[in-house]
Amino acid sequence: MTKQYTKTRETMAVLLLGALLSGCATVNSGSHHDESATFGHYQTFAWIADDPLIVGAGGQAAISPLSQKKITVAIENALNEKGFTHTANPDQADFVVAYTVGTRERIDARSYPNAYQGAWGWHMYGRYYYQTEVVHRTYTEGTLGIDIFDGKTNQPVWHGWARKSVTSADRNDPSPAIRKAVTAIIKRFPPSN
Repeated sequence: MTKQYTKTRETMAVLLLGALLSGCATVNSGSHHDESATFGHYQTFAWIADDPLIVGAGGQAAISPLSQKKITVAIENALNEKGFTHTANPDQADFVVAYTVGTRERIDARSYPNAYQGAWGWHMYGRYYYQTEVVHRTYTEGTLGIDIFDGKTNQPVWHGWARKSVTSADRNDPSPAIRKAVTAIIKRFPPSN
């Protein structure tokens, strides 16, 4: 019975670890917008500048120029698929687009009960006792944000974001993760008031 219990415990630990890791591979996304803005007249878009990546003052881009190009192409394609037309001149566009990219180190701590068997006192032999196991995992979280500004007022009207754990596969080939994040964000635009 002890071997079977140990094997069951090991199997549960492997399943829990698999669930934790698979949950981190998903893209979480969200958006918010200016409730006073109207989006129904939007037909054309342009980039806010030749380089639409917004970087903080004195900062440097956290990604390579090739990844920046992939993000730009993915956003443009996603907006085209929604029926918006790209124009090169921001002054003639109904809305302009910019984006931000960032990463940060995260720590995930999960606890779960862990049963063990033992003798802890008078006539208690063979009973199960429970303690809490805590699993810590550090990972890099990547975030992509897309900002929409009204073409006439130049005011921000919509912000969408996506977050995901950055895996070694993402580092080797970021294209699938970029497409997935952009798709998750742009499906929320325009907002349904």
